[in-house]
Amino acid sequence: MGYDYKEIEEFGSETYEWYKGMLLKERLLLGNILELFLEAVKPLEESSKDTDYRKLALLTLATRLFNDSEGASCVLLRGLPTQAHMIIRNIIECIMLFRLFLNKAKLAKRWITGLAEFQPGDVNDKLLGMGVNAREYAFYGIFSHEGHANFLASIANVQEEEVEEGMRRTFHFGSSRLPSTVFFVQHNFLDLFFLLHLLLIEPLSEYYYKHSDADMYMAWAGKVDRLTPQIVALAAETSMKRIEGKPEIDKQIMEQIEKRMRLWKFKKILSDNSD
Repeated sequence: MGYDYKEIEEFGSETYEWYKGMLLKERLLLGNILELFLEAVKPLEESSKDTDYRKLALLTLATRLFNDSEGASCVLLRGLPTQAHMIIRNIIECIMLFRLFLNKAKLAKRWITGLAEFQPGDVNDKLLGMGVNAREYAFYGIFSHEGHANFLASIANVQEEEVEEGMRRTFHFGSSRLPSTVFFVQHNFLDLFFLLHLLLIEPLSEYYYKHSDADMYMAWAGKVDRLTPQIVALAAETSMKRIEGKPEIDKQIMEQIEKRMRLWKFKKILSDNSD
């Protein structure tokens, strides 16, 4: 196809700078969240004479959670929202395991010494049995579907336009600055903020409260409380942006629904003809 790599690299860099400049609020908010995250996991880094499998498991998960958050942010700032879905799904898995090992030290040891793998559905069942409501699990199915290489989850970079000749499709190799891409980048950031905020106010708050000075915890908790209105305000601002006089959220969602309805109809025709 004859693409020049230098041209692609330059375009990617320009797109990154464009998103970086446009998403200043998102970048600042993520920085604030991750600073509070790092403060809360400091007690996990304290050395102990004996091997503490639960602490080792929690610190390992905390490291991955932080790096996943950074990774998702980097991918989103490149204008690649679909590629961020697998990373965000992994964040959900890590939060659920963090909850589980907080409550069940034996399972943390099994995870390390036996290299045991815990499926998210099984983890959720265990947590529910302990009276723990892992609200992040509600997002797991969505990000699983969008993260896999099925057709419906792979059309985000396909732009469709009605023309006299029929349907014109443009395939965007690499990042793009389409309104639909911007929409999904911003909303993936909101999903990321919700999940990290949930991590802060529930399992991390529980751990930090038990393993820190009371004054330090209260100061930290006050900063966490101030995150809530910031996230709510950003969500409202994102949802109220308008294109051609209509709310962007309505326009983009309707475009995706219409596109997917056509695909489902096509799938049904193929299925009927195969009988």
